[in-house]
Amino acid sequence: MMKWNLLRRLVAPAFLCTLLCCMNVSPVDAQISIVIAKSSTLDSSAATRVGIKEIFTGTRLKWANGAKISVIDQADTDVGKKFYTTVIGKSVNDMRKQWAKLLLSGQASAPVKCPSDKAVKKVIAGNPNAIGYVSTSALDDTVKEVLRIP
Repeated sequence: MMKWNLLRRLVAPAFLCTLLCCMNVSPVDAQISIVIAKSSTLDSSAATRVGIKEIFTGTRLKWANGAKISVIDQADTDVGKKFYTTVIGKSVNDMRKQWAKLLLSGQASAPVKCPSDKAVKKVIAGNPNAIGYVSTSALDDTVKEVLRIP
């Protein structure tokens, strides 16, 4: 009986902790915000899922005013992986292959790679022709949200 009480005291809290840890929401479940520089004059047709897909797949390379679009990417993050599967409908590796073809053909420049939401915001804030994506929870007043992806 004493062994059972001791076992129950040790196992029950460990089980509860494990269960609570498994219930935590991961960053991958967070919403994604498509962001541009505050000074940007975005073509409104680009602020749709279709427009974003065209930009990030290299189908659309210029804004309506003729300026070259600078794609800011963080594909190696959880947010990046979710962005490509949810919005683009392709894996990160498939997109790398697609961009490699565009680069080799001379049709496009490579997306600027960033390691985090903070880095994406910093690059975008300094370039009115840039567009990228961050976790919605990372939004602040340095960039402007144009589309939110649940």
